[in-house]
Amino acid sequence: MSANITPDSKKPKPLDDQEQRDLPSAVPEDSQAQPQDQAQAHRSDEDGDIIDKFGSVKGHAEPYEPPEEEKVETDLSILDGKTVNKVGNVVDAQGNVFGRIVSGDGRLAGRKVDSQGQIWGDKGQIIGKAELIPDAEQEKPEGPFYGFETVVVGKDGVVTDATGSIIGRVIEGDALRLLGRQVDEDGDILDKNGNTIGRAERWQPEEKKRNVNPMAGRKVTREGEVRDVDGNLIGKLTSGNLPTLIGKEIDDNGNVVDNDDNRLGECTLIENIPEPEPEPEPEVPGPSPEELQKQKEEEEDRQLAKKMSAIVGQTLDRLRPICKTISEHVERADRTPKEELDEEGLVKQVKPLLEEGGNILQESNGAVRALDPDGHVAANAKARAASHEASKEEHALAEQLKELSETVCTTIDNAKKRIADMPHAKKELNPLWALLTEPLGQIIAAVGLLLTGVLGLVGRLLDGLGLGGLVNSLLGGLGLDKLLGSLGLGSVTGALGLGGEK
Repeated sequence: MSANITPDSKKPKPLDDQEQRDLPSAVPEDSQAQPQDQAQAHRSDEDGDIIDKFGSVKGHAEPYEPPEEEKVETDLSILDGKTVNKVGNVVDAQGNVFGRIVSGDGRLAGRKVDSQGQIWGDKGQIIGKAELIPDAEQEKPEGPFYGFETVVVGKDGVVTDATGSIIGRVIEGDALRLLGRQVDEDGDILDKNGNTIGRAERWQPEEKKRNVNPMAGRKVTREGEVRDVDGNLIGKLTSGNLPTLIGKEIDDNGNVVDNDDNRLGECTLIENIPEPEPEPEPEVPGPSPEELQKQKEEEEDRQLAKKMSAIVGQTLDRLRPICKTISEHVERADRTPKEELDEEGLVKQVKPLLEEGGNILQESNGAVRALDPDGHVAANAKARAASHEASKEEHALAEQLKELSETVCTTIDNAKKRIADMPHAKKELNPLWALLTEPLGQIIAAVGLLLTGVLGLVGRLLDGLGLGGLVNSLLGGLGLDKLLGSLGLGSVTGALGLGGEK
């Protein structure tokens, strides 16, 4: 014990040897001795006097009391607004415990606690006091699986309780490897060494919604029908003896039942009753093989006519401006006075145009013949011609050939007439008209080989324009009639259906 020392000049009474041995040592203020010597030389008696080894009072000692530590008030603000429950704990809205009652009775349940831990009564008086629960005594909040017994991982990663009910599912870890493992209160899945190897959460599968038949609660009528409250027909009796089921009720599954729920029959919703199958229509006999073959050939002819029509049409587009230019040159020369006429100049103007037109017609002829490179179509054309009715595609082709023939033949005939009095031009140009007529005749022959019926159409079209004789005279001189005759197609006149002699 420490002591406060005060000097004192009063002479104490002498002490015997035993008393001196029992006195505690003290250190006088003016001592220059070493600490160990001072402890042996001075002692304090029961009155607090400090005496040296000679019995002289050197000072006075008082008992030492350490200062009281200031009491630190606990911060209870966390309790503010919390509620006292029935067991005296201060809890939040989720039931988590934050404190407990230290004063007050059990009737404080439901009361609120303020930030100083005080519990107030209805009249504004303090009726209790709460404190925080020390860390060492704080209870861990209940885990998601608290209260369940024998919680284990089941098949497909679900978590089941002792009754086999699904109460959760695995959210971490391999569900297959965790099968049969126990799940603790917190949802941790542990191995035998206590290591966490997976986690589970509370979960329950959605209950399948029971489908209630719309006819449930309705009754079977005398007609075996089921009607709703508005009298609309919604179903019919489809199984059971109607006379015994009139007025019987229908359950949630659409069954007709008695008072003991015994199944007596069945009703079906109108929309679920299949419509009666229509009687099969009598089979219409399909086309015969001969008819199928004829249809196939007619389709082939239509496609062939379409292709040839496109070729002839392109030829016309290119040849028209050439024929027009030839006619313009010849007409201009015909109007020129003889003394001013340059026949050689006319020849030089018309000759290259005839050559260009001839080349165009030759190209067209080659394109038409390329449609039947092996002669297969031509071989079958004559046999089909007699009974064959021209298609719209063949009519279109005939119209194109008529225009081509008309354009070429009219141009040549007009030019011949206008240069009849021009000896030099007549001599030079008349042999060149064949540059146009020969490939034109070959085109007509090529078409006739593939589609014989088209020639008759062309002839009728030309005859209607009064051009039959002209075409016959121009093309007949080329030996085209002999070519067509060798193919069994008659002379040019006959093949084209034109008037006049063979």
